[in-house]
Amino acid sequence: MNMLFLDLAEIAAPLPRSDARVQHVLRVLKKDQGDELAAGTPDGILGIAHIDSWDGQSMRFSFRAERTAPPLRPITLLLGFPRPIQANRILKDLSSLGVSHIVLSGTELGEKSYFQSDFFKNREFRRALIEGAEQAANPRLPEVETAWTLRRAIDALDAGHASSTGSAGGRRWAFDPYRAAGTFGAAALPTATAADPLVLAIGSERGWTQAELDLLAERGFGFAGLGDRILKTETAAVAAVSVALARLGYL
Repeated sequence: MNMLFLDLAEIAAPLPRSDARVQHVLRVLKKDQGDELAAGTPDGILGIAHIDSWDGQSMRFSFRAERTAPPLRPITLLLGFPRPIQANRILKDLSSLGVSHIVLSGTELGEKSYFQSDFFKNREFRRALIEGAEQAANPRLPEVETAWTLRRAIDALDAGHASSTGSAGGRRWAFDPYRAAGTFGAAALPTATAADPLVLAIGSERGWTQAELDLLAERGFGFAGLGDRILKTETAAVAAVSVALARLGYL
């Protein structure tokens, strides 16, 4: 944890000893009452947290704002529903990398029971996003949406992005090792902005069906690969975003 993440309602409120952040402050950072550490709030403000009190059962922090955190990167990831334990790792890494928008989509070959898990239904994945933000020392969290089908996921993208069907202009890429026209590292990428982000689509572990690939093509997606090796969903997600960040000048 390189930054303490504090929701606004948690400032000056007691955090119980069982809270993972309190445990980290005590056991890893070796901090105590009166000490200070880097902190941030989800509205994008970075500053210093002061440990106002620690009575052995709860810890209270005050917060002194210092500056605004850099914005999230103009990248949207459309991801076929992974198994919850895998999703936890993926979302943590995507948050750490600064992806601004994540759409978790049901797919034809994906396991439907994953979508019924508490991790997705109750949005328990926020903890993973926070852990990624704490690692990156930037408190801004990605926006996360869920959709039952790929079509609904793309409809949601069309409603919120300037580039939609037929006019994506190289800003939409789906990853499939068989339909790929070339590697993503060699693809022509335009400038991306918050209003017109780069959109990357990665299927679930069993990949896309032909019908889904056709739908992606109809909705403005080009096809690219990540080399000559077949990657797991979590590896492909991090690799694709990392390549995109490098191509856009962030790495």
